[in-house]
Amino acid sequence: MKKGREMMPYVSLKQHRLSSLAKHISLVLGAATLFAAQAMADEAAQPDTAKAEKDQNFEKIVVTASKRNERLQDVALSMEVLDAKKLAETGKAKLADYFAEIPGLSYVSSAMSSTIVMRGVGTDAGIGTRPTSGVTIDDVPYGSATNTGVIPDLDPSDIQQIEVLRGPQGTLYGASSMGGLVKYVTIDPNSSYATGHLEVGGSSTAHGGNGHSLRASGNLPITDDFAIRVSGFKRQDPSFVSNERDGSDNSIDSEGGRIAAIWHINDDWTFHSSAMFQNTSQANTAYVDVEPDLTPVYDQYQHSRGVDTDNFEGQTRFYTAKISGDLGWGSFDSITGYTEHRAAAKQDVGYTSIGSYAPAFSSMFDLGYQEAGAFIDNRYDEDKISQEFRLSSKDDVRFQWQVGLFYTKESVDSTQNFYLSDNATGEYYSAVPLLISTGDDSYKESAVFVNTTYKITEQWDVTVGGRYAKNKMDNAGYAGGMLTDEEETADDYSDNVFTYLLASRYHFNDDMMVFGRVSSGYRAGGSNGTLVDGIPESYDSDSLVSYELGFKGGFLDDALALNATAYYIDWSDLQISQVDLTYGSNYTTNAGKAASQGIEFGVNYDFLEDWKLAVSYAFTDATLKEDIPGYVEDATAYGKDGDRMPFSAKNSGTVSLQHTVDLGNGAQLSFGGNVTYMGDRYMQFTQSSEISRIHLPSYTTVGLSSTLNYNNWSLTLYANNLFDEEGYISANRRGTATATTDVNYGAVLIQPQTIGLTLAWDL
Repeated sequence: MKKGREMMPYVSLKQHRLSSLAKHISLVLGAATLFAAQAMADEAAQPDTAKAEKDQNFEKIVVTASKRNERLQDVALSMEVLDAKKLAETGKAKLADYFAEIPGLSYVSSAMSSTIVMRGVGTDAGIGTRPTSGVTIDDVPYGSATNTGVIPDLDPSDIQQIEVLRGPQGTLYGASSMGGLVKYVTIDPNSSYATGHLEVGGSSTAHGGNGHSLRASGNLPITDDFAIRVSGFKRQDPSFVSNERDGSDNSIDSEGGRIAAIWHINDDWTFHSSAMFQNTSQANTAYVDVEPDLTPVYDQYQHSRGVDTDNFEGQTRFYTAKISGDLGWGSFDSITGYTEHRAAAKQDVGYTSIGSYAPAFSSMFDLGYQEAGAFIDNRYDEDKISQEFRLSSKDDVRFQWQVGLFYTKESVDSTQNFYLSDNATGEYYSAVPLLISTGDDSYKESAVFVNTTYKITEQWDVTVGGRYAKNKMDNAGYAGGMLTDEEETADDYSDNVFTYLLASRYHFNDDMMVFGRVSSGYRAGGSNGTLVDGIPESYDSDSLVSYELGFKGGFLDDALALNATAYYIDWSDLQISQVDLTYGSNYTTNAGKAASQGIEFGVNYDFLEDWKLAVSYAFTDATLKEDIPGYVEDATAYGKDGDRMPFSAKNSGTVSLQHTVDLGNGAQLSFGGNVTYMGDRYMQFTQSSEISRIHLPSYTTVGLSSTLNYNNWSLTLYANNLFDEEGYISANRRGTATATTDVNYGAVLIQPQTIGLTLAWDL
């Protein structure tokens, strides 16, 4: 078991979108031209010595978006880079804590699955849904290409930076990166010198409890050629939501660590390896119960769930091995990864059709429950191995190239058992579950990819890339239990997909360029493994093509950096989740076309020597391009041409300001603040024209922080969500799929005002 508005004529709507896109592109190129002209004029007037100082002072942020080390300002795509150390210092340890600081990215959170949506490319969330945004750790794909049940929420303790790549990355990164990619880059061991870090933190959250964290890491050179790095953490995130039945709360306990090694075999060859683990547990989710107008059913920070039916336990084990070699004429990389992910969660489903029969079943079996209910015991186990071989040319040649072979195999065992329970005590009837559903799924992807860049001149280059992938899926399922006959199914699905990249960039000078990019991406199709009559056995891959123009530039002796991108995405055969109304199980179909267009804009300005201003903004207009086909009232998803796509805000942005003061005697004080805005969003499409989609309002949060550095010590005081804004990350209906009245929502709250302190020592 897996889970309007008035229609505008198609030609008119298309013309409207193209006209709007043309305005966006004109805006970007106009700004680029003005800034470029002014900057080139200023630079021409500078003496050579000033230009030399400028080159030396230019801040270089190195990223690995194209599987090469490049300056951020040289990468021909729109991306953000987050400083993981800063996140840890200010108590932002989970993706839910900082996703809103990445404009254009949306996050849908639940215990068993989390969904990342970029540029409006997303239709559904929950187990069984194909992800549209990929995740890698040190270039190793993490999680499933076929399921959102495995998205990491890594503690930032041993992460160097988080790179967020917007737009399809299918050529280099394969399936399920059609909306974008999140890259975690960990800290490498260093064989040159020893280092150590110790950090302790505490925090208190309004309407909730206290939290604490302990992080430690050390780098130890064993020889001149071999070093290890060890890190560990233990963390309790403060609670802010409680269960009105028994007072249990949503505090999160996490612990984990990482050990990494590097061996410089000789001057040309290096071996890297790492092992990472993380355990997480939570007694309750951050869902609160609200009415359709978002009025709290209980207290603002409460929900009502059966005792012990809203908990979660997760376990991650992640291993990597990388061999890199300099061949003289190029380089070779072999990257191997292995993931074990285990998750278990209970879900109160007393609000479903099955749950409504719980009192009758309780009486039938003479269970004597005080308050009969029902819950699902979800289990999700994934094992995944991946291997990539890559040959790359030298970076300093006119014709750069990269060829690679990629293989991955993932196996998923899943279980969903429906049980009768006593909401008041947590007891449940385990002898005969109401329903049993198990799945044994496997996915294999084999691919070859090529990426080439030719420098037509020293300033102008063109990139052409392609990837051919073969995907194969096998599904086996079993259903049984009190409410249905036993049945077994076995299905398989395979397809071949080609993705491509065409890009060009022109450098006005070392610090300023314009670029154009056409790229494609896809999600693999699959089998529904259905145990219910009338549900399609399989669904096809969906795919999209993205067109974008961008500008990146540095001005005023690189005190000012400006990035801007305009894009248009054409999405076909989008996959969409449907719900079988008999048993409430989810299945997937293909459902027509959608489009997304927008602008992404970023400014970084260093002024008066010790002030830093950063502004980042995204406008995202993602809509259906046609009615969802085959609509049947109360049976399939309902969506009209022009309806907004789920989860994405039209407007999102963040502004931060930081000031640094030198206090003398090795002491330095920095302080600053940030304002983050998340626009209104719609949730999934409903299954009835009479049911309105869930609409979440916009929210704005303010944060402040101050850090005192003295020799090897640092002390950070921070306040997140300073004015205690009530904002919602996501929501779902706590009622049957076709109920039109008296249905409350379960809505995930952002963390309320949190005040914290972090003390760190570096060796």
